[in-house]
Amino acid sequence: MSQAFHTTLIRKRWQAWAFIGTFGALLLGFGASNILAWHDDGLSKTLENGWHGFADGKPMQALAEDLRKTPLADWLGQRQREMGWLVFNDLGARVQQGCPGWLFLSDELKPHRDATRHAEERARVAIELQRALETRGSRLVIALVPDKTRIEADHRCDLPRPPSLDERYHAWLQTLAASGVTVVDLGAALNPVKQQLGAAFDRTDTHWRIEGAQAAANAIADRLKARGFAPASPTLIEHHPGEARPRWGDLVRLAGLDKLPEAWRPDPDQVPSLEFAASAQEPSDISADALFGDATNERVALVGTSFSRNAHFADFLAQALQSEIGNLARDGGGFAQSMSDFLEQEAKSDSPTPWVIWEITERVLQEPLQDIDLALLAKAPASTPQATSIAQTSPRFEIDHVDMHDLKATHASH
Repeated sequence: MSQAFHTTLIRKRWQAWAFIGTFGALLLGFGASNILAWHDDGLSKTLENGWHGFADGKPMQALAEDLRKTPLADWLGQRQREMGWLVFNDLGARVQQGCPGWLFLSDELKPHRDATRHAEERARVAIELQRALETRGSRLVIALVPDKTRIEADHRCDLPRPPSLDERYHAWLQTLAASGVTVVDLGAALNPVKQQLGAAFDRTDTHWRIEGAQAAANAIADRLKARGFAPASPTLIEHHPGEARPRWGDLVRLAGLDKLPEAWRPDPDQVPSLEFAASAQEPSDISADALFGDATNERVALVGTSFSRNAHFADFLAQALQSEIGNLARDGGGFAQSMSDFLEQEAKSDSPTPWVIWEITERVLQEPLQDIDLALLAKAPASTPQATSIAQTSPRFEIDHVDMHDLKATHASH
């Protein structure tokens, strides 16, 4: 820039000092936040990488990734995302807006290189894992969750969805069904909810609304019952809706808008709280086998993603099955993490879990394969002499039981 241009920008001495002061404060803040990050082990990727891959710039990439997480960088990033929304109606890289008020996860709209091969490999893993579990005495039921952008297509408005993604959901269903895997098409359960209520997913959330979660749980329970599921001591469970309250879903948080004043955020969903309660028998009348899930044909493990942890899905599933559910699902669990946890736990057990429900989201099917995806088959437990006698005692699940005693409590809806 020319000196004349600088002179035009800064005409007075106080303007120059204001610029110097602001720049100096940012520089000091940046340095202080880096020192704080170093003190708190915040530069872990840089230290782990060291000088590895120097010719490819990997040390600088690791440092840049660490620096983005420093307090000042995080604060500036938060402000930048908020200003992008307030000024330009922009939601950032992870979230996109369809029709007014309808938010969608960008990952659902992202085509991947070698997508077909990745989906086929995951289908192979699922098919072989089903056979391994069946050999040991566990019945596997896979529940495939369709993308929100698929079910709520009429709420996308001008938000495009690549045509290459059109067939991935049904193609995967057909591949598994043709190989003898019990797979539940949750799209068929969610579409009637959408037709009746106008939507099966919340507007500001990745996940299904309460009615969608209930419909999905009922569809899975029906499939288990068709395969012979029958709890030894059925327990009726009732649920009672409370007052609807405004709730901003996870897409508002992913867009970085959750710290804005409520009036400046996207409009919230109106979501009722629910209270679940066992009503058929008093807890003292329920047998120990029923309470702890050790009776023949009764123990159920639920593995999967955040869909199994939202909108009371696990509660609705316990209600539909009239039985306790061992919920090992993980937020952000992807294709394999929750199933990997289950297989590690199952390998330590002397007897198989009779029923395993594996909830999988459509959007992960074509993502690049991870080591943990391919490692599932190596973790599959070998068959045991007890495979034909699945009533024996095994360790209780360690994560998020839907226990009959706990159903008296009132839960938030998500």
